[in-house]
Amino acid sequence: MTNILSSLEQNKDTLTVIIAGLAGIITFGTFIKAILEFRLQGKQKRAEFFDTYKVRLRTDKQLNKITPLLEDDNVELKEISLIDKYYFLGFYEQIAVAINSGLIKKNVAHYFFGYFAIQCWESENFWYLDKDTEIEKDEYYWLTFKNFVHIMKKVEKRRINPNCLQSVYDKAFYKKLYRF
Repeated sequence: MTNILSSLEQNKDTLTVIIAGLAGIITFGTFIKAILEFRLQGKQKRAEFFDTYKVRLRTDKQLNKITPLLEDDNVELKEISLIDKYYFLGFYEQIAVAINSGLIKKNVAHYFFGYFAIQCWESENFWYLDKDTEIEKDEYYWLTFKNFVHIMKKVEKRRINPNCLQSVYDKAFYKKLYRF
């Protein structure tokens, strides 16, 4: 017993360094795990947010009243109430804000939401209110929607007619472009 105690006393500096090193490794490992968990939690929140809006686009009665009519710029769009039109535009502005804040990537937004935003912007009947009045697309209030449509058109143009470098980049980073 005295032999062990004397051996420990002689090597106490070495033992201190070993214990401190193990504590440092455990602390560093815990820190790395916390960072990975935080990143995973962020991805899950973005996926939940995206899923909520995707489901809302497909199930919301106000949105579903408008989206099929936008396919061919149906004249019935003129009969949609102003409140329903504002609701539709507001939905897409929320998607635009989500892109600007980094919750959704613009390629993902284009894939799931861009088509109807572009159809709406190019529609003549959607912006009609009555025989003398139209919603002014270029007003300040629709700037977020206008910018969203502009981004969606740029993404669509790139998807339809990519130049050589864009095509190679998109193939190489496809998973990165469409992940949360």
